[in-house]
Amino acid sequence: MTWIYRFQTTRSTDGARVENTKVIGLVKEIGKSEKAAWEEVGRLGLDNNLDQSLGDTPTFRELAEHFRLHELRRDGIIGHKSEETVWRDEHNLDGYAIPRWGDEIAMDIKPLEIERWFEALATDAENPLMWPTIDKIRSIISQVFRHAQRHGLIPAGETPIALARCKTTSVYEAKVVTPEQMIVILSELDATENRCEWTLALLHAATALRPEEAFGLQWLDPDWKNNRILIQRAWSKGKITPGKNPQSMTSVPMHPALAFYLQEWRRESRYAQDSDWIFPSYKAAGRIPRSASICGKDYLRPAAVKAGVLAEDDSTRFGWHNLRHSLATFFAANEVSLSVIQSVLRHAKPSTTAIYTHRVDSAQKRHKASFLKPSRLRRRLTELPWVESWVEQLVRRELEPG
Repeated sequence: MTWIYRFQTTRSTDGARVENTKVIGLVKEIGKSEKAAWEEVGRLGLDNNLDQSLGDTPTFRELAEHFRLHELRRDGIIGHKSEETVWRDEHNLDGYAIPRWGDEIAMDIKPLEIERWFEALATDAENPLMWPTIDKIRSIISQVFRHAQRHGLIPAGETPIALARCKTTSVYEAKVVTPEQMIVILSELDATENRCEWTLALLHAATALRPEEAFGLQWLDPDWKNNRILIQRAWSKGKITPGKNPQSMTSVPMHPALAFYLQEWRRESRYAQDSDWIFPSYKAAGRIPRSASICGKDYLRPAAVKAGVLAEDDSTRFGWHNLRHSLATFFAANEVSLSVIQSVLRHAKPSTTAIYTHRVDSAQKRHKASFLKPSRLRRRLTELPWVESWVEQLVRRELEPG
C-alpha cells in the first residue's frame, strides 16, 4: 500500500485549477496513521504546493485543506484536538462540507444557501441527520473560515457561515438503564461463554467509563491495592489514542465487588499478562481489543431488549455509552451533587455533565417488574452490592472531600 498526496495548482496555460498527485512512500515505511503521512508531506516540502496555490479568491476546498494541514492535526498547545475530535471533524469535512461546497469560491457562498442545505440534511429521505450533528458540521465549516482569516487567506469580518442559522436542539434523549434493569442485563449475559461480555457490562455500568477507555484497558491498569483503575490510553478506530482530553486521563474508583469480578475474569481469560488487553479479540489472537460496536450489537443490545430497556423493534441508538448516561442519572436521582457526578464522569465542564442526567422513562419502570423474578437472577447477581453500597462507597467515601 502507498501513500499518495493530492494537491491543486494553477495551470500556467489557461489559469485553470488542476489536481496533481505525488507518491510520498510506502505505508509500511511511513506508518499507517494520517498524522505520519502528513509529517512526511512536510518533510518532503510538498505542503508548499498547497500554500502557493491559494489566490485572491480561494475555494472552500483550498481553505479546508489548508486548515487540515496547518490546524486540524497540529501538535501544539493552543487549538490541539484529540484523536476522536480530529476523526469527527475530518469525517464531517470529507463527508459533507467539501463535497457540497468544495468547488465554490469561499466568500461567494450565500448564508441562505447554507441554511437550505442544513434543512435538506435534516429532512433527507434516506439518511436524515440529527440537528446536533448538523451543528457539528456547521462548527467545522466555521473553524475553516476562522482559520483562513487568521492566516490572511480571506478578509477579516463576517463570513458566510457566521450569518447562517442552524437549529441546535434535538428530540433525541439517551436511553438510560435503571439498576434493576442492569441486573437483568447481567443475568441475560451470565453464561460461561459470555464471561467477557458480562464483565464488560458490569465495568461500564459501575464506572461510567467511555467505551474507548474501557476497551483500551490492559491488565496493568487496575490498581488493586488502592481500589482504582488508571486510565492511561484509549482504543478508537482500530488504534491506541491518547484519550478524550487531559481531564479524562486520570483514574476512576473501583468498587471491591468490581475488583472481585475483574480478577475472576482474569483467571478465565486466555490473555492475562499485564500487557494484555482486558477485553481481547480472540479472533485477532489477543493482539487488539474487542470491537465495541460489534460487541454492543451482539450482546448488550439483545440483553437490553430482554430487560425492557428497548422494544424488539426499537431502532434507537443504544450502546455502551448509554451505561455512562445511566450511572450519571442514577446518581442524580439519589441527590448526588453535580460536582461529584462531574468528577465521576471526568468532565471538564459541569454543563457537559448536566447533559448526562436524564429522567427515568416511566415505561421502563412499568416494564421492568415483569423481568425481575427471583428465579431469573443468579445468586452471584443478587449478592452484588449495587445500589446503597455503590453510592456510599463510590461517591461519599471515595470522591467527596474529607
